[in-house]
Amino acid sequence: MATPKLPWLTSLEERVREALDRLRATESANRRLSARVEELEARLAAAGGDPSAVDEAAWRAERSEVRERVEALTETLESLLDEG
Repeated sequence: MATPKLPWLTSLEERVREALDRLRATESANRRLSARVEELEARLAAAGGDPSAVDEAAWRAERSEVRERVEALTETLESLLDEG
């Protein structure tokens, strides 16, 4: 006997798979960003906590990039929660 087609269930399964894929990507990006933050904190500590002791422009650019990416990840997680 053939399984009846249930379009709403198929759509739900697809959305769940997509959400899981996004969650995995977000978790992976979060791990990378956490490692990067640790690296930057270690560099800052090695410089005596003085950002001017390292290349300040590069430090500020990296800080800005980390902030933007964390904000994007937060928005993604919030949208996943809203969909749920």
